[in-house]
Amino acid sequence: MRGITKVGASVSAAVMMVSGFVTSTSASAASGDRPGRQLEAAVGPETSPPPAGFDNRRAASADPKVKQAQEILSGFGIPTGAVDGYWGPETARGVCAFRRIAGIGTSRDPLDTKTLNTLVSYDRKYRYLRDIPAADYLGKHTYLVAQQTCQTIFYVEDNHYRRVFPTSTGVSGHRTPNGHYSLGSTLKGWYCSTLYPEGCRNHTEGFFASVSPYGNMYNPRQVVGDIFVHGSMSVPAYPASHGCVRLVVNDADWMYWHIPNYTPLFITGTPA
Repeated sequence: MRGITKVGASVSAAVMMVSGFVTSTSASAASGDRPGRQLEAAVGPETSPPPAGFDNRRAASADPKVKQAQEILSGFGIPTGAVDGYWGPETARGVCAFRRIAGIGTSRDPLDTKTLNTLVSYDRKYRYLRDIPAADYLGKHTYLVAQQTCQTIFYVEDNHYRRVFPTSTGVSGHRTPNGHYSLGSTLKGWYCSTLYPEGCRNHTEGFFASVSPYGNMYNPRQVVGDIFVHGSMSVPAYPASHGCVRLVVNDADWMYWHIPNYTPLFITGTPA
């Protein structure tokens, strides 16, 4: 069965049940050697180049309209990168996320007059992201949407947008599967993917790093099979995982504190 696996069968292990799976911490971990918390997870290499055809360039010069859009997006907490007036992949991610929120398409296309005018209108109408209403999704009032075109995750709570997270989903050949899922419970700390162990190392990042410091995926929450939502040290604005849904480490902590187990998760869209 895909999911959490036991490590070091020849050594005694402290075994605990988490979300219907078994995790183990080997005796060597207790003595300070390489920890034994591992998962069969489609993490992929920690760093990957942009996929073929992905526009990862930044504009050669700043544009005051782009800066205005970045300021509004940042004010709402929508990830957009630096507020500097330069169009690039981070700003494209934020603009794409806003277009979806505003119902004016889901596109990473350059900033246009319609999008900027809609941004200005929302800025005048709503003070915070949480003030912006969101429709039900397949009858759900509280849910997550991982939008692969934008490379963002939306958290809607009681029909209002609560957070927008930057994410990085699966590359071509290892796509994150679209569908309707439930987000599993959090496995605290860092875990090492048995499929991609070369990226595993010791970490101090994350509230639960002291619980389990060694790995390449932080606070993983299972989606289905070897697909997890997890914190990562690399969350580019393009698909980079081998199926998992990556988050910034601080966002993975925020999810632990604020997003209940088994919250509906909808994965949609086509990566650019």
